[in-house]
Amino acid sequence: MNPRATAIVPCHPRNRPTLARTLESVEAAAKGLGVETVVVDDLESRGSSWARNEGLRRAGGDIVFFIDADDTVRPDFFSRHVEAIESSGADFAMSSFECAPLKRDYSLSGNAAIREAMLPAFFGYTFDDVRRWNAGGDLDARRDLGSVCRCAFRRAFLEAHSIRFDEGLRVYEDAPFLAECACFADRVVSMPDVLYDYVPGASGNTFATTDPERYFAYKFAALENRKAIAARAGFDVVQYFGASIVFSALELFRARKGFFRYAEDPVVARAFGEFPASAMHPVAALAVKFCGALARRASNGHGR
Repeated sequence: MNPRATAIVPCHPRNRPTLARTLESVEAAAKGLGVETVVVDDLESRGSSWARNEGLRRAGGDIVFFIDADDTVRPDFFSRHVEAIESSGADFAMSSFECAPLKRDYSLSGNAAIREAMLPAFFGYTFDDVRRWNAGGDLDARRDLGSVCRCAFRRAFLEAHSIRFDEGLRVYEDAPFLAECACFADRVVSMPDVLYDYVPGASGNTFATTDPERYFAYKFAALENRKAIAARAGFDVVQYFGASIVFSALELFRARKGFFRYAEDPVVARAFGEFPASAMHPVAALAVKFCGALARRASNGHGR
C-alpha cells in the first residue's frame, strides 16, 4: 500500500547540523498519518531544484511536501494540509509562516481565478501593480512569499502536468514552481494558520542570493523560465510578468551586468514599451524611457 503522503527533505552537507532537529519535528507531526520521509542528500551541490525533483521521483505518497533541512514543522502540519486537500479535492493547499502570513485567502476554484490571483502574488509584478504604485499605493500590496514549504501538492496533479522544479534556477526556485502550479490548477485551498516554522536566511540555498554573479545570472534564467511557463500554459508572458522584466533590466543596467544581452530579447523591448511610467516616480520614468530606447535598439539587432 502506498503511503498517504511523502515529505521530501533536500539536504546539502551544510544542513547536516540542523537535519536531526528537522526530522524530529517531521516524525512527531507524521505519527499515525502514513507519511513517509525521503531525505535527498545533495552531496554534489546540484541545488534544491535537483534534490526536490529527485525526491519527487522517489515519492510514493498521494500528497507531497517539501521541507527544508534547517526548518521545522508544527504538530498539525501534515494533518491539516492532508485534510484540506482530501476534503476539497484541491490540487494543492497552502498555509502561513509566522514571519510571512498570507495576505489573502487563496481558496479558489477555476483556473482563471487562480491564475489571476496567484501569478502576480508569487512570481511577478504586473503593469496593474505599477499603476497602483503610480496612484500612491504599495507596489508590493499583492506580493506573498512564494515558498513551497508552506504547501502540500497532490502528486497526481504534478505528474499530470509534468510540473517540476527548474534545475537551471539556483536561487528563488520556489516561486516559479508555484507559478506553474497556478497555471494548471483547478482548485486551491489556503489556511491562515501558521503550520511551518520557516527560518529566513538560514543555511539553505538562499546563501546564493548574496553572490552577485549568481543573483544576476538568475535574471536571465528567470526570463527564460517565465517564457517557458507562458508557452506551456498558453498565455502572454508580458501579461503577468511585464513589470518584473523591466525591473530586472533596470537592475542589470545599473550593475553593468549584461543589460544589452538581456535587452536583445524582443519580449524585453515590448515590456519596456508597455510599461506605465508616471511623473509620480520621475527617476524611474526617466530610467524606463532611456533603457527602453536601448532595449528596442538591441532587440532590432543594432547592438549598443
